[in-house]
Amino acid sequence: MAADSVGTADRAATRAPLDLGPAELAETAEGLPAAAHYGEPEAEYRLLSRGCGLVDRLWVEHLEVTGEDRRRFLNGMVTGDTKALETGEGRFVFFTSAQGRVLAEARVLALAESLLLELPAGCAEPIVEHLSRYIVADRVELAPRPDLRALSVVGPGAFTVAARLAVGASMPGDRWSLLRVEWGGAEVVLAREERLGAAAITVHAAGGAAREVALELLRPVDGVAASPVGFAAAEALRVEAGCARFGPDFGGDRFPQEVGETDALDFEKGCYLGQEVVARIHYRGKVNHRLCGLRLGGGELPPPGSTVELDGDDVGRSGSAVYSPSLDEGIALAVLHRKAECGAAIGVAGIAAEVVDLPFATA
Repeated sequence: MAADSVGTADRAATRAPLDLGPAELAETAEGLPAAAHYGEPEAEYRLLSRGCGLVDRLWVEHLEVTGEDRRRFLNGMVTGDTKALETGEGRFVFFTSAQGRVLAEARVLALAESLLLELPAGCAEPIVEHLSRYIVADRVELAPRPDLRALSVVGPGAFTVAARLAVGASMPGDRWSLLRVEWGGAEVVLAREERLGAAAITVHAAGGAAREVALELLRPVDGVAASPVGFAAAEALRVEAGCARFGPDFGGDRFPQEVGETDALDFEKGCYLGQEVVARIHYRGKVNHRLCGLRLGGGELPPPGSTVELDGDDVGRSGSAVYSPSLDEGIALAVLHRKAECGAAIGVAGIAAEVVDLPFATA
């Protein structure tokens, strides 16, 4: 997937929200200006559950890995098997330190000539620096792709709407699978998303093609189209599903097993950086913290990173906090000490809350 020539102005534009209609702008958890909603957040939430919404996920960064040794090299740096990836397949993985702690989450998408990585905001450059330390004789090249944009089509109608870009090709069927196509003279990648709380296809488009792709997905065809949806509704759906995000919900002080994503771990793939610690936890021990849900009762939401207290003791920090239309109350994610059991009454930023298992039980 060839990179466009990207200047300073173009780089800044890739972090600005696409003009998909009149929107209420607010900062994401990463501090990026984005469309919080386009007028009716609860209607947008219902659309994601019953129809189809288009979410401009401008907080996603991209990194492309090329070279003959790319699969083998990356396989030694992440928790999932990338060595065996065939073109059109994908994986959800963690980068871990030598101490087994999470450096970043990543979706690895296998293209014919490269591996395309979908990373959290602010992680592309640090991951390049991290990986560069371990490239010795490997035939590998690392290239951040700030020209790429992630547009997610979310909801029961996602596959029908996204298929119009596939130009007769079969849509991705398996988990994390993908399809690269040419649309409107530009290459785009259609990839299945598994951690947004509903059926979803993410379209990775380069440069100026992103807005044209978005407008195509919003154009009614036989009465079917996506509608623009802001991050408020998208985050509500994700939090209800119990899908934590690196950055807002956990950072580099956590082991993979503490954040509820054991599907990202392959215990048969062989060695990788941090593997010994991660495997030891799996086979011999257990972690002291786990990802939990917090039911906040009313509509007040704690600031991210607020201390969670149980009987006066500090048991963790809150992460993403949203209003849940299904539960009609505030909810949040938090990585808590195991003594904060399900049903425990806790306090967070002066708000009385209850610890619950994930996912949240919604109507």
